[in-house]
Amino acid sequence: MAAIAAHKLQIVRMLVETAPDAALRSLELALAGVGTTGGLAQVRGLVEDETADRFVRNNVLAPIVPMCATRGAGQISFSPRVLPSLWKALKVVTPQRVEEAAAKCSPWDLEQGAPEVFDDLCRMAARCLRDAEQDAFDATRSLGNTDELIACLEIGHIVRASLPKLSDWVSRMSGERAAAARLAYRDACAIREDSGARLFDMLAAHLPDDWRILRVISAVMDRPNDRYLASSEVGSFGERVLAEIDEAIALIRDFSLDKGEKLGREAALAAQRVSLQITEFEQTVNIAKDGPWGRRLAKYKQEIAQVAELRMNAAEKELAEALPTKPISILGKKGGKGIAKLNAEPDPTAVRRATAILVFIEQLRPCAAQSGYGATRTKVLDKLNTRLDQYIEDVLYAARTGEGGDPVLAQQYLDVAATFIAHTRDDKTAEIVRRRAAAAIAA
Repeated sequence: MAAIAAHKLQIVRMLVETAPDAALRSLELALAGVGTTGGLAQVRGLVEDETADRFVRNNVLAPIVPMCATRGAGQISFSPRVLPSLWKALKVVTPQRVEEAAAKCSPWDLEQGAPEVFDDLCRMAARCLRDAEQDAFDATRSLGNTDELIACLEIGHIVRASLPKLSDWVSRMSGERAAAARLAYRDACAIREDSGARLFDMLAAHLPDDWRILRVISAVMDRPNDRYLASSEVGSFGERVLAEIDEAIALIRDFSLDKGEKLGREAALAAQRVSLQITEFEQTVNIAKDGPWGRRLAKYKQEIAQVAELRMNAAEKELAEALPTKPISILGKKGGKGIAKLNAEPDPTAVRRATAILVFIEQLRPCAAQSGYGATRTKVLDKLNTRLDQYIEDVLYAARTGEGGDPVLAQQYLDVAATFIAHTRDDKTAEIVRRRAAAAIAA
């Protein structure tokens, strides 16, 4: 491929500079095998340069990086364009310090902790954003929420120093670690009185589960009661978690089985998250039964158990629709359980609905007992497995002998039943069903 003309290369450069991180990584992988000459080599060079530049940028601006994205209601967030805009402005105002940061951004330097120049650049960005005469930062100011961005950059050094300790704070809090968290909180409040809550929000943005910041808040405030915490400056953190619990319960109650396995799994994961969030509240906050949060938690415990049991109890009906049977005799009750009905191909909609509810039940295993619906789950699974065992034996007989239905249809239904039993039991049982089905067809 011939070299790219200068004006076209500039267009490619602009596209590379504005590409999301995920797209840039994909480009880098796609171009990894191109040669050293030609147009593609030029593009690869642009991608590699941009990747290296973003690595430096994301290390320097690490305290605010996860906040430059869509976050939940009430959480501090900035436009994704803030990062490239802020970095470009810093390059204009202080190119030497940016080059120094790049030089100290090797893995070996970072193992020794963040270089001081990183914090210096964050402070400089805050000062320049405040100074209207710094024209290089006009583009960043135009993105909005400038005062909040300045406040976050001002405590960026405290956040950066706390990040290596954060995993220990949320997993293995001790007296010494609680003291360190309190010190960080005090230092943030010394810069601005309202920066205590801001510090927690910035740290939460760096957590896989941001609601676990409640552990740090609890340590800093010495496990407060819910009345005090709900009325404090950080009460919004608890309110957000309670709102998430409420939304998760609504998802479990209302998710459509027609959407299939994906939504069933999402609903079960929501139930798992609710269990963890309720436990988090009870362990980090001194909950009073008649307190503002205690009453709501008690209500949510009842609701999650009710909606989960309601969805699980519908599984037997959905299974019957996906694996239909017919009465053994004319005296059998209409819709009663009997032998497999093998006169039509499996209904994709019924199979999808049954799969959704079975995946939901399967994925409830980590939280069912703790959340109060473990006994219901066990009872439902026993019924489902009994029905599946009987159905599989009937269809295997039809597959071997041709009696009771078309062997080809029997094979299709056995495949469906094997998929179902993988969710109600395990993959090993499903594989046994498939092997038996193959042997029956071959016989």
